[in-house]
Amino acid sequence: MKRKIMTAAIVTVCSLAMLLSFTVPAQSQDKIGWVGPIYKELSESLTKGFKDFYKKTYGKEVDISFVRPGGWPVCVDKVRAWGDKPDADIFLGAGAPAHELLKKEERLIPYKPKDWDKIPAKWKGMKVKDQEGLWTCFSPWIVTNLYNEKVLKALRLPPPKTWRDLVNPIYRGNIVQTLPYASGTQHEAIEIHLQAFGEKEGWAYNRLLAAQLSRFSTGSTDTTHLVARGEAPIGIAQPQMNAMVARKDGYPVRDLLPDKTILVPESVALLKNSPNQKIGKIFLDWLFSLEGQKYVLEGGYFPARTDIKFSEWKKAGVVMAKHANDALGVDSFWDLKVEFVNYDLDLAAKRWDEVNTYYEMEIYRKWGELKSSLSLIEEVEGEVKAAKGANIDVTKAEAKIKEARRLFEIEGNYAAARLTATQSRVLLATQ
Repeated sequence: MKRKIMTAAIVTVCSLAMLLSFTVPAQSQDKIGWVGPIYKELSESLTKGFKDFYKKTYGKEVDISFVRPGGWPVCVDKVRAWGDKPDADIFLGAGAPAHELLKKEERLIPYKPKDWDKIPAKWKGMKVKDQEGLWTCFSPWIVTNLYNEKVLKALRLPPPKTWRDLVNPIYRGNIVQTLPYASGTQHEAIEIHLQAFGEKEGWAYNRLLAAQLSRFSTGSTDTTHLVARGEAPIGIAQPQMNAMVARKDGYPVRDLLPDKTILVPESVALLKNSPNQKIGKIFLDWLFSLEGQKYVLEGGYFPARTDIKFSEWKKAGVVMAKHANDALGVDSFWDLKVEFVNYDLDLAAKRWDEVNTYYEMEIYRKWGELKSSLSLIEEVEGEVKAAKGANIDVTKAEAKIKEARRLFEIEGNYAAARLTATQSRVLLATQ
């Protein structure tokens, strides 16, 4: 009898506990989700800074989730895949073309954070923020190339100063870059070539540059690491701050502003239909505060506010302020003296997917054929030159090899280029 009473009591207690667990919901934690291509150092810095701020301001924790599937294009595709129900609140990072694309596809909502007026609308003709507040630059930088000064010196090679310098055969096998689909910076570099040289000449240039590469890297970070370690002395299409961080870590890495470049306004936006918009707006307000901008700098990125002076932050003990000052040579990013190409942002956003696909299919996937084709053309060009020096009539052979180079560079028809180069060689042999 006692056993039956005890069993009944236990069942009653368990039933009551289960009932309470269903009727008294656990207190939900405040949450925010980010998606974007920013580097790990910055995401860790912003996570620490915002968590500390939130705890201090609201007296409770905030849970931060960060999705970083890859570079700009991969992150854009992640947001596209979510459709009307994004799994994040904030698109964090990437330059203007990515944000303009999301804007055109109506995946963003406007929000002008506090101190929004401290961010310039334009700089040297480049758009820095969306006037409707759909996206805003939190960290500006310039597309540069990197080089390892110790390795270049050992190879007795001068640092390449222009884009044209990079296709000089003396650098062949000493350059590394990634794919435009893997890196927004690389995408921007190709867009620079297309807009500065013209579309046909821009693609011709990229074919020549691809023939110079020792390998393709997996992304901008990988390119920086390869150059820093000296495995490849030159790295193409790098965010300007990468050299700053590498030198802080003790590597002999320098950045070079090429003759044709652009500003990249690393930006942030609030995603449409995001689940935690209220917390997202609090984050944006904090990110553009002086405190938030310090965490941007501590994460290895340049701050965007116009009222920031590195010299003042150095005195205040901000560790990265000295490195930023040394890297840029000025007291604020906006004090830089630099000229940019006449960049058409609308065009860049419009052909975003087209550029990435063309490079992948016509250059990257045909890389072996591309290199062997150019090698044959260069061999025959040398033979034509030698024959000309020996007073042999090379009129027909010279015309053929020029046609072969045109087919290679302008048309991207590698098979036809090889055939025409071979015909040039035959013409030489019959003289």
